[in-house]
Amino acid sequence: MRIKVPPEAFEELLQFLRRADCQAEAEDDSTVVVQVPAALGEEQARMEVDLYLKAWQASHPDMRLDVEAHLLDLPRSRVTDEGSTTD
Repeated sequence: MRIKVPPEAFEELLQFLRRADCQAEAEDDSTVVVQVPAALGEEQARMEVDLYLKAWQASHPDMRLDVEAHLLDLPRSRVTDEGSTTD
């Protein structure tokens, strides 16, 4: 998964995710690529990263900037097109 974050908060988020046992690497100066090795699938990994982001954001009430981070990868749909079945 990829996370977009303001450059001034980038390094702190990277370290926070690593302390949470995530594999976090820099893609560029405002994008973090993160994996959760202990997650049992993509859906669980996404939920965990979302919780980590919320915890990270909540731990910064004193920051001068309104720090936001956004997951860039959209979840894959499990819905199948029922109208395309073959007989």
